[in-house]
Amino acid sequence: MKVQGIRIEGRSVSGFETAIALPEYNLCFDIGEVLYEARQAEYVAITHSHFDHFGAAAKHAYVRGMLGMRPSQFIVPAWMRRDVHDLFSFWAKTQRSRVAPYTVQTLSEESRVTIGNNRYLRSFRTDHRVLSQGCILLEERKRLKPEYRDTPGRELGFLRNKGVEFEDVREVPLVAFTGDTKATIFDTEGVALALRAKVLITECTFLGDVTEAEAVKKGHIHINQLVRRSHLFKDVGTVVLSHFSKRYTNAAIEAAIADLPTELREKTTFLPVGK
Repeated sequence: MKVQGIRIEGRSVSGFETAIALPEYNLCFDIGEVLYEARQAEYVAITHSHFDHFGAAAKHAYVRGMLGMRPSQFIVPAWMRRDVHDLFSFWAKTQRSRVAPYTVQTLSEESRVTIGNNRYLRSFRTDHRVLSQGCILLEERKRLKPEYRDTPGRELGFLRNKGVEFEDVREVPLVAFTGDTKATIFDTEGVALALRAKVLITECTFLGDVTEAEAVKKGHIHINQLVRRSHLFKDVGTVVLSHFSKRYTNAAIEAAIADLPTELREKTTFLPVGK
């Protein structure tokens, strides 16, 4: 699919697999399966350690290695760094082979990880049954300050050499990804940047046949919880719902979206579940 001019490829089905790729940014959110689009991404940002979001990390690196591609670069919460190394050691020992080439960088709320061309990732806290965090892809954009907009290029070069700041720098949130979480994260200040993204990919595991209490117990989001928070998404360009339970069909999801409040419905789509 393509929304807000951004291609989004992959699948996300609760308990089975989540691997959502952004091909033009060489990035994949989570790696529960090595789909074609996922293996093409050099950077893999992982939100938490559940198997359907993290279980194919080693396979991602091995496949890219076999194809002569650049090593996988995993961007993980600080508490998962050791887990990644242990996972690769396990598979190397089990297969009696070398460890696949890969790198690991940690991402926290206080840091950012560059993924090339003025683009980088930030994170925000989420609330699941295990430690977890969401990710935001941002782009740094520069614009001449008003007083320098008519200044010739040669003079700007001279000013740059003198260390003069003649540009304003702003960060533009392109795509935010929640991973698995409860809906209450949207009530916190920590997601303010995510709620200004061109595209917000949020889990929405359950529809009307499951109670909200059950969704909360499992650490997931019920669509009714998003309905009550419709006003919070006013600055999001497009909301992409994902991570639906295996019980739902595309038709059932489309029907549920059709019942959303008008303002939210008009900016909402979903990642197809394949049936």
